[in-house]
Amino acid sequence: MKGEGPPAIHALHGFLGSGKTTFARQLETELPALRFSSDEWMVTLYGQDPPEALFSEYRFRIYALMRRYWTRALALGLPVVLDEGLWTRRERDDLRAEAEQLGVPLILYALSTPESVARERIRQRNQEPHSLCIAENTYDLFRPRFKPLEPDELHILI
Repeated sequence: MKGEGPPAIHALHGFLGSGKTTFARQLETELPALRFSSDEWMVTLYGQDPPEALFSEYRFRIYALMRRYWTRALALGLPVVLDEGLWTRRERDDLRAEAEQLGVPLILYALSTPESVARERIRQRNQEPHSLCIAENTYDLFRPRFKPLEPDELHILI
């Protein structure tokens, strides 16, 4: 079943607890589109609390696998929602290049929230079954890796 709109990549930029998954689920329903969430795949394949030493390798594998499916969905005319943080400029530029190569638009949504709200969301999500657990110190550990959008990066602020 084809989505109502043309195929496009709907991608999210936001840090931990910013509301990406909630917004991705909303987009999935409203567009409609196929949603790809690396956190959900991580939990399904490696459990709620995969070993820290293997997390980067697992994330790379998952993204490569998801990419096979979301590019196929686009080829079939379906819009996709990528529930990823796209923390670095390089990740975003790579996705832009891929969208251009595939001949589909990239629509980038930016999400942010106050740190106190994000931390509370993470605490609540850690209590939910089938959710990826994020340790308290992970927020501080990962924060320096998160790079804000630059002025030349077109986006929709959520």
